[in-house]
Amino acid sequence: MFRRIMITLATVAALLSCAGCIVTASTYDAKVREVDALRDAYASANREKSRLAGEVETLSKQVAVQNAALQELSSRADACEGVLPGEMRESADHDREPAELRKTKGTKEGAAERSAE
Repeated sequence: MFRRIMITLATVAALLSCAGCIVTASTYDAKVREVDALRDAYASANREKSRLAGEVETLSKQVAVQNAALQELSSRADACEGVLPGEMRESADHDREPAELRKTKGTKEGAAERSAE
């Protein structure tokens, strides 16, 4: 009887181990496909990371150039604000003088000619 039980147990164990191997093999294949997909996604993410790092470096350089230009313009604006209002008025008057002189000169010449007639 003991022998019969042992044979039965061995048979059951053999059947269960074969069924387990089939399930394990299909699970293993699924995990291999999943690992391959994850590996591809990881490689793609690394390529994208490298591309974005290059883009960030380029944009950082552009920002530095723009900040330098802004600093220069700010210092020029500060220098312009340092000009006194009177000096600005004199400059504007100086720019206006030739036109006013022409009008005045034309008026005086016209008046002199009219009085000579």
